[in-house]
Amino acid sequence: MNKLFKYLLILLSLGLVVIPVIYTIMLFKASQGAIDDSFNGSDSNRKSNLRDSKVNPSKDPVSILFLGIDENEQRKKNGQSASKSRTDAMIFSTLNPDTQQLRMLSIPRDTISYIPKVGYYDKITHAHAFGGPIASMDAVEGTLNVPVDYYVRINMLAFVDAVNELDGIYYDVPYNLSEPNTNDTGKIKVKKGYQKLNGDEALAVARTRHNDSDLKRGQRQMELIKLLIAKAQKQNSFSKLDDVIKIVGNNSKHNLSSDEVKSLATTYLKSNLDIETTQLEGEDDYLNNVYYYNPDINSIMKTSNLLRKDLDLPKIEDADKFLNQRVTDFYGTLVPQTEIDQSLLRKNQQDSSQSEDESNDESNTNQQQNDTQNMDPNMQQDDSQNSDQNMQQDNSQNMDPNMQQNGNNQSGQSNETQNNDQMAPSADTNQSNQMPTGQY
Repeated sequence: MNKLFKYLLILLSLGLVVIPVIYTIMLFKASQGAIDDSFNGSDSNRKSNLRDSKVNPSKDPVSILFLGIDENEQRKKNGQSASKSRTDAMIFSTLNPDTQQLRMLSIPRDTISYIPKVGYYDKITHAHAFGGPIASMDAVEGTLNVPVDYYVRINMLAFVDAVNELDGIYYDVPYNLSEPNTNDTGKIKVKKGYQKLNGDEALAVARTRHNDSDLKRGQRQMELIKLLIAKAQKQNSFSKLDDVIKIVGNNSKHNLSSDEVKSLATTYLKSNLDIETTQLEGEDDYLNNVYYYNPDINSIMKTSNLLRKDLDLPKIEDADKFLNQRVTDFYGTLVPQTEIDQSLLRKNQQDSSQSEDESNDESNTNQQQNDTQNMDPNMQQDDSQNSDQNMQQDNSQNMDPNMQQNGNNQSGQSNETQNNDQMAPSADTNQSNQMPTGQY
C-alpha cells in the first residue's frame, strides 16, 4: 500500500474508538488479500433507499457507517454470534470530494430509532441483532433522512489485543471506574488520573458511561481515537503492525470493494482534509419504563441538514419530513416495540435488504433451475430435506435481542451486567435518574 492510501485510512479512522483505528492499520499495512478477506460481497449491492443509484467514491460525496460489536467466548457459549450481536458503538461519517471534508456523527447506542427490519421503534443498538449491518444502516437512514452508503464493522476484542501489541496508551482517566472485563468473567477497575492503560483498561474507559452519559463516553472515545492514531504513527510502532494485522484480520467486515477503497484514497488526499465532529442532542427518557436516549427533533433536523449538505443534497425545511415528528404528532409520543401505522412511513423507512434479497433470489432461482436440470433425480429429494433442516436451524438462531441473555448470567455476575440494558430502572423509582447498567 502506498503512503497516500495509508494516510487516507488514518483520517477515516477519526470516527470511532476502535473500529476505524484498527481497521485502518489492517488496510494500510495488510496485503490486497486481507482487504478482500474482510470484504462482505453479499452486502456490496445494497443501495440506499434515498439514492437513485450507487455512488461512485471517486467523484460523489459518500457516507460510511462504522459499527463496533462486543463478542467474546463467554457470549459465544451463551449463543451470541457476531451476526446477532448488538452494536457497542456507532459513528456515521460523510466525505465530500469538493470541500475535502470529513464529518463524524457519534450516535448513542440507546438512541430510540425506528428499525425497518422489524417495523417498530427500539434502541438503535438492537438493529444489528435484528438484521446485521444492513439493518443498522436502514435504522440510521430512517431516522436522519440521510443516505447511508457503506459500513465497516469490527469486533471490539481486536482493540484490546491491538492496544497491548502497541504497548498501551497514556490517558487521563476522569474518575474511578469499575467495568466488566473483556471476557465478562469479572470486573476491571481503573483509578482516576493520568496513567498508561493496557488493552483491557483502555476498553473499560471507552465503555464507561455510568458516572456521566453516552455523550460523554462519545467524547472520551474521540480522545482515545486520536491517541491511538498518534501511537500507531510513531516510527517505533511500525514494526509491530504486522502482528496487529494478524489480530484483527478475521474480526472485521465491510462492503467497500478494494477499488472503492482506493478511490477514496486518491480522492481525499489531494489536500488537507477538514475534519468536523458532532453529536445528536437529546435527553434521557423512559418509555414504557424502559430507558432510551431520545434525540430532540430540532437536533435531528439540524444534524440531518449538516450531513445532507455534505452529501450535496437539498436542505429539509419541514420537520414533518422526519419520522420522529410524524409519529409524535400521530401517537403523542414515540412508541417503542409497537408496529407503526403504515401511513407514517416513507421511502427511507423501508427494509433495503428486501430488495437486495429479491435481486439475489432471482439470480439464485435462475441458477438453481439450471442446476436442477442437470441434477440426478435421486439427489433432489435429499437436497430438499437438507434445506428444511437448515431452515429450522436458522429460525432457532433468530432470537429477539430483547430476549437474549448476557453471558454474565451464568458467570455469577450481578444484575447490573447480566440483563439486557432495556431492563432499565423505572421512571417512578428512586433509580430513575441513573443511567442503565446493562451489557455493552
